[in-house]
Amino acid sequence: MNPMEGGWVILITLVFAMVLSVVHLPMWMPDWLGWLRPEWIVLVLFFWVVEHPDRLGLVLAWVLGLFLDVLLSEPLGINGLCLAVITFVAWTFYERLRMYSVIQQAGVVFFLALGLEFTKVVLVQDAALTYKLILPATTTSLVWPFVAMVLRWVSRNISVR
Repeated sequence: MNPMEGGWVILITLVFAMVLSVVHLPMWMPDWLGWLRPEWIVLVLFFWVVEHPDRLGLVLAWVLGLFLDVLLSEPLGINGLCLAVITFVAWTFYERLRMYSVIQQAGVVFFLALGLEFTKVVLVQDAALTYKLILPATTTSLVWPFVAMVLRWVSRNISVR
C-alpha cells in the first residue's frame, strides 16, 4: 500500500473501524443494545476491496482479523478467517458489486455479516442459534449506505488511487 496514493487513508479508516468495534456502550444504555452493534470492520473492508481491489489483499484481511481477535478477546484466527473469506468474495465479484445499487450491496453485506456471526457462533461460542444472530447483520446492512457514502466522499476528496 503506497502511502502517497492514499494508502494512509485506507489504514486510518480500518483502524477507526477496529476502534468502533471495541467501544463500549454508555452505562445508562440497556445491555441488549450490544446485540445491535454493526460489524464496522466488515463494512470498511468490504468498501475498500470493492472500490480498490488492487490495494487490499487476503494477507492484510487476515492480519486485521488477528488484530481484531486480540482486541475482542476471541480465539486467534476466527476473525482472520472470516475477514479473509469476505475479502475473497468481494475480490471475486467486485466488478459486479460495483454495478449494484447501494440497496443491493446492503443485501450482500447482510449475508456476509450473517456468515461472520454464524461462523463465530458455531466455531467459538457453541451456543444455540437464535434470532440474536440476525441482529448485528441487520444493523450492519442498515448502516452500509451511510458508511459507503462517507467513505466514497473521503476516497474522492483525498484522491485514493
